[in-house]
Order: sequence, then C-alpha cells, then structure tokens
Amino acid sequence: ITMNTIQKIMNILMNPNAELINVISIPCTLIEIIIYVNMCLVLLNIKTDRKHKYLCILTVSIFSCINRFFITSPFNVILNILIIIFMYLIFFKVKLLEATVGIGIPFILTALFEMISSQIYTLIFNKPYAEFASYPLYSIIFLLIVYTCLFIMLQFFKHFKVNITLLTNLNKKDSLSILNTVILGFITIFLQLYITAFYNNILPHAIILLSIACLIAYFFVSIFNILKTKQLEIANRDIKNLQLYNNTLKIMYDNIRAFKHDFHNIMNGIGRICNS
Repeated sequence: ITMNTIQKIMNILMNPNAELINVISIPCTLIEIIIYVNMCLVLLNIKTDRKHKYLCILTVSIFSCINRFFITSPFNVILNILIIIFMYLIFFKVKLLEATVGIGIPFILTALFEMISSQIYTLIFNKPYAEFASYPLYSIIFLLIVYTCLFIMLQFFKHFKVNITLLTNLNKKDSLSILNTVILGFITIFLQLYITAFYNNILPHAIILLSIACLIAYFFVSIFNILKTKQLEIANRDIKNLQLYNNTLKIMYDNIRAFKHDFHNIMNGIGRICNS
C-alpha cells in the first residue's frame, strides 16, 4: 500500500498539473513574503515590533494569493510590488524611496536566482525550464533553490550588517564608484536575461557554466567592494576626527602654556612687590 501511494504521488508530481501548482504557490508565497519583509527590515535597518511585522507579512501574503488567482501575469507582479510598498509605508513608517528600495533589492535578487536556477535546469536536463514549469515536482525544486539562495543572502546581510545606511555620507568619488557598479550589474543581469530567454536552449554547456560562475562571482565581488568602500570611508572619517581632536588638544596645550607663562610672570611681579 505504501509503495502504491508513493507511486501515485510521484505520478501526480511528475505530470503537468496546473491546479496543484496553484495550491503549492500559496505556502511558497508566504515563504517568499517572509523573506522579503525580513530582508527589507535588515536593509533599511528598521526597528519594529513583532505585531507590525507579522501583520505586514499576513496582509501582503493574502493580497498576493488573491492577485495570483484573479489577475494575469505580469500585472499581478506589478500590483504585488505596489501593495508591498504601500504596506511598508503603513506598518514600518518609512519613506517612499526607502520602501521602494526595500522591495527592489529582494525582487532583483529573486530574478537573479531564478535566472541562475533556470540555467542550471537547462544544463542538467538539456531543455529550457519553461518546458518543466507545469510539472509540480520540478516547480517545487526550482522554488526551493530560489528561496534557499534568498535565505542565504538574508543571513549574509544580517551577519555583515549590510544596510542602506552604509551608503550614506559617502564622498563623490566613492558614490560614483558604487553607482557605476550598480549600473554595470543591471546591464549584466539584463544581458543574462536576454540570453536565457532566446539562446539558453542552444548554448553549449560550458558557456552556461561560465555564465553562471561569472554572474555569481560578479555579485559577491560587487558586495565585497561596496563593503570595503564604506569601511575605507569610515576609516578616513575617523582619521579626520582624530586630526581635529589632536589639533584641539594642541590649541588647549598652547593656551595652558601661555596661561602658565603669564601666571608665572604675575606671581613673580607679586613676589617683587611683597619683597619691596
């Protein structure tokens, strides 16, 4: 009986089943929203209580599930982004630009990991992922890979305390450097998406592997350079503060020496008067 049950389950998972994929999307949506909200709180360095956090997750999840079933793609994705931004404004009391960044970065990371995962599927099965999208088992594996990567990035941001406040008060040179890195990243992701959409099924496996490796390497090198840039900026700021402190101490020391000299002269004058 157990083997028959397992076989039936595998048959269901290994055959196209749009209804089952819609059912699977409900818990997957909840997982995705949980990761998005937590990543937003870390990136924007927001301090909030559990009540507002859980209410935000629950509200966004409900709206996202409703949009998935009643609104066609890609309009449901656009509406979900707008709803998430609106909920961030309500529950976390952030500015519009901050809320946009809070959803923009996780969304870009999701697109990046989905692109890499689809290339891995193409590499393994020698077919585009679009041919497997209607199969529940392949969809579950695909989403697990994407959400695992997002969770790892969330832990990475927490561990290294990466947040938007790290990029404030940078000098012009460092700001331009980071801006160029971000622009180059968007160009790279756009080219990879174009290649994935039109040429992924005809590219050699070696090219796909090299593309994945270069994309991952660029991503982590960019984050490392941004963190190092901020550390250097903080170090330079500390050095300037120490220099100002030393200059202040020098001025105070010179004033004390001058006062000591004047006080010594006054005391000598008073001593001569007393002697006379």
